[in-house]
Amino acid sequence: MRISLRIICVSLFLIFSNITSFSQPSVHEPPRLVVGIMVDGLQQKHIDKLWNYFDINGLKKIIEQGASCENVHYNIISAGNASDIANVMTGSTSYFNGIVGNCYYNVEKSDIQSIINDISQIGIGTKLTVSAHNLLSSTVMDEVILANPNKSKGYAVAINAEDAVILGGHTAKSVAWIDDESMRWVATGYYGDGLSRWADEMNIKGEFKEITSHPWIPLYPINTYLTSPAHNESRYGFLYDSRNKKNKNSPNAILKSTPNANSLVASLGLKIISEEQLGTDKYPDMIMLQFTVRTPNEKTYALQSAEKEDMYLRLDKEIQTLLQKIDLKVGLDKTLLFMFGNQTALHSPTELGENKIPAGYFNANRSMALLSTYLMAIYGQERWIDGYYAKNIYLNKKKIDEKKINIREMQQNIADFMLEFEGIQSAFTSGQLLNLGINDNNVIERIRNSTNKKCAGDIMLTLMPGWIEIDDKNNSVGESNAFLSYTPVCFYGWQIKAQKIATSYQTIDIAPTISRILNISMPNASIGKPIEGLLK
Repeated sequence: MRISLRIICVSLFLIFSNITSFSQPSVHEPPRLVVGIMVDGLQQKHIDKLWNYFDINGLKKIIEQGASCENVHYNIISAGNASDIANVMTGSTSYFNGIVGNCYYNVEKSDIQSIINDISQIGIGTKLTVSAHNLLSSTVMDEVILANPNKSKGYAVAINAEDAVILGGHTAKSVAWIDDESMRWVATGYYGDGLSRWADEMNIKGEFKEITSHPWIPLYPINTYLTSPAHNESRYGFLYDSRNKKNKNSPNAILKSTPNANSLVASLGLKIISEEQLGTDKYPDMIMLQFTVRTPNEKTYALQSAEKEDMYLRLDKEIQTLLQKIDLKVGLDKTLLFMFGNQTALHSPTELGENKIPAGYFNANRSMALLSTYLMAIYGQERWIDGYYAKNIYLNKKKIDEKKINIREMQQNIADFMLEFEGIQSAFTSGQLLNLGINDNNVIERIRNSTNKKCAGDIMLTLMPGWIEIDDKNNSVGESNAFLSYTPVCFYGWQIKAQKIATSYQTIDIAPTISRILNISMPNASIGKPIEGLLK
């Protein structure tokens, strides 16, 4: 039987077509919902210590069944949650994204202001007028929205205003944060939906106040905890009312450092996911949630109180509920969840000092007074120092120009003088840092990374190991002074394989990784690289 050449050619074509189609990798559908979890105060050593106490469906599920990145560090100096969050969300440093900390020194007004302060906006339920206008680059949430205009949606729910705004970036439909003076959700008119309907509903119907009214007592019998309570109470072990004031002179309550704050965030987050139908179509949506493991008036960052343990154990329950309900509404196989913490020192200066390890708290008031006297002795009786904040010294440039003084010489004299103070490790002029190119000195580069030309002082300081800066109210200005500050980072859900990634990465690599998974553009100032082990 003769077979025509045409039949043979057609047969060969079909065979090779099938071989080719089988050899091509299947195209994965990107996640429909991205859930970011930022935990204020999260530490790997705390997780390790409490591992056997966690539920298998909470934090353990994320860590064991997801990709746990064990060697991720920040490449900026700790200056508050805002700069840490911006570092993660933009895939870039303060040098490019403009967020140098929770606050900055406004040179034009000679005043310390919140990094999100914006008098052109209106507050919703609050006197705060804030926006993301000082965030100079896009975030991964912004890129999700830009990739699918009027289709993808973004939200942020947080405990603090700075955290909420930086998590929400420029394009979120709405952000909300806790006002612990008025006891309600509040927001800013900067975002399209202002205060979301669901946050407003929690305020009006009393769910916010109902959650805050729950007394905080141990989740389990007090004798099952590893450590004793910081403030013992005879009946339960410890007892706190989250509505109590921080102190008699404060209008704010302790709410933000109790489990009730986490319950509020989880409740509103789940309402938004459900009612806004996030993750239910082909256009990816994103929601960022901020939790905490802080305790009221804690003096150490270590896991040394039953209250601290209880914060973790109750957060574990909140995350368990979050995962269960997201699975029901969206499906965990269609959801990408990532979790990270901020920069937190392993030990406080107080704890180190009690153990005879050199450490201390640096308050600039005394040093600035002595510096002013020193400059007057050299250059005359004038106000040469305009201001100080967060290891940045700002000079009175108008007066320096008027007196025709060599500013570079003055800067160097100040830098040399500041090295004499206890706790000061090094001092650099702004020119030394801002004009720095690629440098093998990681310490200098990390300082440069943490600086932005809009907020940079004329002289910048670094502190010795174990030292932390505090302001006039004894609040810390950044909490970690470690050379490398690590944070737990986990990815879970979607098509993430269970694995431990030991390769060294930086927090700026998180946003590029999410962008790669979603097949969208990276944030426009991103200098990070995708976590390759996660994408294999």
